[in-house]
Amino acid sequence: MRDKGRSRKAVLSELKKILAQNIAYEDGRILCSMCTAPHSIARTAHSWFLSANLGDAGLFPGSLKLEKEAIQQLAAVLNGENSVGFIVSGGTEANLLALWAAREMAGARNPEVILPESAHFSFKKICRLLGLTPVYAGLDGAYRVKPSIVERCITRNTVAIVGTAGTTELGMIDPIEKLSDIAVTHGVYLHVDAAFGGLVIPFLRELGYAAEEFDFGLEGVKSITVDPHKMGMTPIPAGGILFRDSTFLEHIKTETPYLTEECQYTFAGTRSGASAAAAWAVFEHLGREGFRKNVRRCMLLTWFLSSQLEALGFSLVAKPQLNIVAFKAADAKQLCEKLRRQGWFASYIPRLDCIRIVVMPHLKRRHAIEFLKDLSRIAQADAEASKP
Repeated sequence: MRDKGRSRKAVLSELKKILAQNIAYEDGRILCSMCTAPHSIARTAHSWFLSANLGDAGLFPGSLKLEKEAIQQLAAVLNGENSVGFIVSGGTEANLLALWAAREMAGARNPEVILPESAHFSFKKICRLLGLTPVYAGLDGAYRVKPSIVERCITRNTVAIVGTAGTTELGMIDPIEKLSDIAVTHGVYLHVDAAFGGLVIPFLRELGYAAEEFDFGLEGVKSITVDPHKMGMTPIPAGGILFRDSTFLEHIKTETPYLTEECQYTFAGTRSGASAAAAWAVFEHLGREGFRKNVRRCMLLTWFLSSQLEALGFSLVAKPQLNIVAFKAADAKQLCEKLRRQGWFASYIPRLDCIRIVVMPHLKRRHAIEFLKDLSRIAQADAEASKP
């Protein structure tokens, strides 16, 4: 730290230059992220509640009210009549809280959790932190976990089963209904990681598109992760964890004797009230109608991209269930690197040797057309270069 501070003008001037080094969502060239540019109303709400700390909520009753209402709105979308939960730092913390509750409830001496092979990498960290042994279940031809394998993995040490509603790599929805039946039959906790799909799938159903059940409408589902800072267009960080009812909270309660409330239920002690306020503002402003429009636009662009990629001779890894497109190429890794040199930030997925695009609200049709033109040009140049 310097001895004497600089002027406000100098500091902000340098910050502006540094900010210009970042890639802006609005440029439409970020194709790999499950986050997006925050909605304008979310930016305003976030700035108004910057000093609010939900970790000491008695000092900020208004912020606590907004968090509870935001959770109630998420619960309504996820068929959770009696659900409770919190706005947390992101999907990783939400998944951690769910498996923490599951472990404490089960009381197994050598706790195990059954994970799809497609589970988010955060579960590796969570298992190390909680002392859980991960047991991986294989996928079917559509890249969804196979319920029959999940059931065979269950032992007396199993504390939880995890299903994903919108896998990070491909956006696939695991057969949660079948996992729910298995969980009920064996008396095992079922957690659904819907960090991405939780604010997509319900609105797909409302639009009349086919989408499988995944939420609290299924008896076996005990908790759900859903992130407002993804398709909820809320500033980072804003994750969400919902439990079926308040009884689950007793297993993750920590007493806080010197704060304004007697206990906490989240991993992070200090929590931003700004995140809750921003999520609440987006939910109130858009409503279900606004979310339906947003999801419909993203899905129409997803299907447009898919059809155009196939027309260019690329093969899709799987038919998109959500707003994620993944495609194969002769040398996908090299192609992804060439696209990046042209300013297009797509993902290369080593496990599947493919390129992945997430169609978020900041991506417009004109961006997709520009991308396809560059992709076609690069592919044609590669084809010419490979000729003898």
